[in-house]
Amino acid sequence: KLLIKLDELCEKQMEFDIGLLLKRTTLDIIFNCAFGIESDIQNNITDPYFQRCAQVFKFNLIQMILTFLSTLFPEFNIVWVNIFRYCNFFLLWIRDNIPFMEYLIDVDPNMWLQSKVENVIKKRQQSENKRIDLLQLMLDASSFHESANLSSPSNEVSQSARTLSYSELLMNIYLFMLAGYETSSTALSYLCYVLATHQHEQKILQNEIEHNLTSDFNYENINKLEYLDMFIRETLRMYPIAPFIVNRKCNDDCTINGMQIKHGMNFIIDMFSVHYDPVLWGPTDPNIFYPERFKTKRHPAAWLPFGIGPRNCIGLRFAMMEIKLTLIKILKCYTVLSGEKTLSHFKEHEVFVISPKFGIWIQLQRR
Repeated sequence: KLLIKLDELCEKQMEFDIGLLLKRTTLDIIFNCAFGIESDIQNNITDPYFQRCAQVFKFNLIQMILTFLSTLFPEFNIVWVNIFRYCNFFLLWIRDNIPFMEYLIDVDPNMWLQSKVENVIKKRQQSENKRIDLLQLMLDASSFHESANLSSPSNEVSQSARTLSYSELLMNIYLFMLAGYETSSTALSYLCYVLATHQHEQKILQNEIEHNLTSDFNYENINKLEYLDMFIRETLRMYPIAPFIVNRKCNDDCTINGMQIKHGMNFIIDMFSVHYDPVLWGPTDPNIFYPERFKTKRHPAAWLPFGIGPRNCIGLRFAMMEIKLTLIKILKCYTVLSGEKTLSHFKEHEVFVISPKFGIWIQLQRR
């Protein structure tokens, strides 16, 4: 579907914002691969799921204030969450009980999407179709029963028997949908911008794809494309999408570079400082786009777009494969070119993620 849309735009020889197309594409992919839902968001400009997802990531002053306060005072998180919930329930009550208010007050997009996710879960539970996807794996993980390890002297509950509660199941699926929609599409948008502004590297990519992939490519062959992997990693190093999500709580008192960190303190990793540190990413200037820097072995914590450790992004491998497949499909058919607006309209802004404020404007040339 994406290639059909791109082909139409290529025929018109016009400059266009590819960001919106990529958002629709990634949401279609999430629905199909993760939930087994055949959607057609790319051809339906009024799709309610797409509109609600877009609303979630729009600037909202109240949400931004509560998010900022929860970062400064994490112990009050439950307070901020409840304030937000009660405000939404109050608005929903007004909307449902006062005449004509349904035309003036819209349902909170988070609540709307969560209710739809609940419907999806209920339908799958009632269905005999046990398609192997993220939804089914999570449902299976929530259906196990804790079993005592009778061979253990302490009769402890086996760790492998840990189950997901219904609320955990609901929120994990909901967050996977939102994250897969926004972060993957934003990453692909940045990659298209880099392709348009780095023609030499784009040519190397196209040659690697042509020489190593046939029309019948598979998971193993795609993972052998070393330059493609380095190209994506370098783009995400320079343009991290969620640079302030890597936060941790200190378990023990410690001192790092003379700074004392007490037990229980929360801290956020400054991803930009890490990603642009010349000590970690030299000798080539970290401000220069240079995929080959990933040929050199780096510190395992030097690259953080998906977090690090056991609490890193649950969708890391899925997102990387999705990005690689999309780029391969595009580069096999087209060369991405810059236009008049490519540089002039490129400006980053941050709400919950850092994304191109005015989109990514490119042109395509058929190969």
